Amino acid sequence: MHSHLSIRFVWLILTGLLLTVSPYAQQLKFKTCGKPLPLQLKPFTNKPQRIGFLCGNTGCFKSPANDLQNAMKNNFCAPVTKITPVTLKTFSDLGNASNNDPTIPRGEPPPSRAKLTNILTLSDGTKLGEGKTVTFVGYVLDARHSNVDKDEPLTKGNGESVQCNLLGCAYNDIHITLAESPNETASCNTIVAEIIPHYRPAAWDLFDSPDYASFLKTHPVKISGQLFFDGSHVACTSEGKAGFNPNTRRNDFERLALWEIHPIYAIDVCKHTDKAQCGASDPGAWFPFTQLKSRLKLASVTPTEKCKGTTNDPKSMCPGFTLPARRKKPLKSD
Repeated sequence: MHSHLSIRFVWLILTGLLLTVSPYAQQLKFKTCGKPLPLQLKPFTNKPQRIGFLCGNTGCFKSPANDLQNAMKNNFCAPVTKITPVTLKTFSDLGNASNNDPTIPRGEPPPSRAKLTNILTLSDGTKLGEGKTVTFVGYVLDARHSNVDKDEPLTKGNGESVQCNLLGCAYNDIHITLAESPNETASCNTIVAEIIPHYRPAAWDLFDSPDYASFLKTHPVKISGQLFFDGSHVACTSEGKAGFNPNTRRNDFERLALWEIHPIYAIDVCKHTDKAQCGASDPGAWFPFTQLKSRLKLASVTPTEKCKGTTNDPKSMCPGFTLPARRKKPLKSD
């Protein structure tokens, strides 16, 4: 009897501790693949952020096609047994392949994504398309937490449907503009990579810090992650001008193709400034982005001004969205 009571007492203590650590009275809405997260995200497999309790993989509903697209934006399941090196030409070829398919609509997500899976065949016979893992070496021309109001980040703006239209830097993607030259001035010669907020390492959340900007503009980065087709936009025209989006009825932002690395699984920084010394397969040329703070001998890293404010109870512009209840105190028993 004494032994039984002791076991029950220990169990109650552990239950109380778990509830103290996780003060939200709900389960995770965001689902992964039931296996460790890929590449550099692996150590964070069991460390979900607040957004994971608030927003599922498909985000805020707009249409069945948008749900499919959002689920791909949040995909941590792309295989990493084969990672294909890609260049700007690869993205151009992918763009041509999707542009030449009359069944893929312009300015809106396609109703089916099956045709995107093996849309391009490389010279060595490799099939490439959405859901494959790739790596790109280039320079960071710009990085920012997207869909976040610069003046009132926690109260204004729309957020993005994939993140349930939640407001604030902690709940939105980090949009990275990449080029093959640090001196690139034409946005139509750039590609996009995105760090999503789910399971985002704290160091990655500061990728757009002003403390890093000058270094990342002169040192190539190696970005690895899932190849993704963002059908909600329109890429640049063949003349190198912004494409007209028939859905929004305005010119879209400039980029080479609608193909992105999204989500990012790994970020490495080259030790050199010359891209020729930064071969993707040369392990001696790279260090993980998480080491950049110590390599620059920074005592701390400053977030951008709009990212200094945080909240565990973000506002949402998603119709019908409500924050789940939080437990005020740990339960003493169940």
